[in-house]
Amino acid sequence: MIQSVEAAAVGCTAVVLIAVIVWLRRTYSVIRVDGYSMEPSLIDGDRLLARRATPSALRRGQIAVVLSPLPMGGPFLIKRIVALPGDPVPQAVQPLVSDAHVPDGQLILIGDNTDASFDSRDHGYFPVADIRAIALRKLTPAGVPGGMESDSAGISCQKSNRQHREESTNDALHREHRRSSTRIARS
Repeated sequence: MIQSVEAAAVGCTAVVLIAVIVWLRRTYSVIRVDGYSMEPSLIDGDRLLARRATPSALRRGQIAVVLSPLPMGGPFLIKRIVALPGDPVPQAVQPLVSDAHVPDGQLILIGDNTDASFDSRDHGYFPVADIRAIALRKLTPAGVPGGMESDSAGISCQKSNRQHREESTNDALHREHRRSSTRIARS
C-alpha cells in the first residue's frame, strides 16, 4: 500500500515537472544577437532572455523580436519599439509613410545603430501580429572568453580559447560582409 502511494506521488511530481518545463519553453526563450543594428545596447553574440509577447504587453522603448519581412537572412529581427498604434509617426519614418499617426495593428521599430539597421525607416510599419517576443534581460556579454554558447540542438557546450580566437579573427575579417540587420538564432 505504501509503495503504491509513493509511486503515485512520484508519478504526479513527474507530470507537474513536465508541465512546468513545457510552459517555460513556450513562454520564454534564449536568443542570440547576430548583427550590429542594436549596438551599443546589444552587440553581436549577446544572449537574451525573451518572453513571448501579447499585443497588450507592448510598450515604447522595449526591445522586440519580430518576424523579418526580408526574404534573405534570418527569420527574425531585433528592434526597439518606437511608436505604438495611435502614436504620432516619428519624423525619421515620415518620408516612407504618409499617416500622421501609427495605424491600428502596426508599430514603428528602429534599431539603436541607425546607420546599420534595416527598420521602419526602410520598411515602414511592422504588424503587431509579427512580434514574437520581448527581450527581458541580457544573459551574457558577447566575446567573453570561455563563455557559454549553444549548439544547434540547444545543448550548452564550453568553447575553447582557441575557438574564441578563431571566431574573433573570422569576425574581424568578415564584419563588413555581414548583414546589417540584427537577427536572432533560437538556442
